[in-house]
Amino acid sequence: MRSHAIPLLAAAFLTAGAVAPACAADAAFAYKTTYRNVEHDPDKVWADDALAGGPGGATIHEYELRSAKGDLLVSQVWNDDCSSSTCPTRLVRIGPGGRRTVLVDDMMHQVIPPDDPRFAGLSKTGPAAAFAEHPFLLSADGKTLVNGDFKFEVGAGKP
Repeated sequence: MRSHAIPLLAAAFLTAGAVAPACAADAAFAYKTTYRNVEHDPDKVWADDALAGGPGGATIHEYELRSAKGDLLVSQVWNDDCSSSTCPTRLVRIGPGGRRTVLVDDMMHQVIPPDDPRFAGLSKTGPAAAFAEHPFLLSADGKTLVNGDFKFEVGAGKP
């Protein structure tokens, strides 16, 4: 896997300041887990062919938002489809019995999760730190997923 820390930080510095005031009332997703070098997604968000990441598989980073309206999961896969600063990412609603419904499926800014050694070297203040801590936000009305300067309409989804 190639390192995407520099483009991520550049995107965060350039965009977090413009997005942060608009997101003040938004709900932030919390870091859940990272699966490294996997060929099968334990949470069944990604098919095995999406995990083509070279020898040893791909890496999946997950963030969750739990609410009275239901649980949401953001799953980002670091695989061969990643560009210099974006990776395939899905927003999934977790329904009764663990049923998953994909609400957003798109390329989003690559994240550095808190269990990654590069995270420790990031600034603890400012826009880059805010993006690193909470790279995914859900608007107060639940209709928009925000990832830095990217905004995605949350659809009804498909199972």
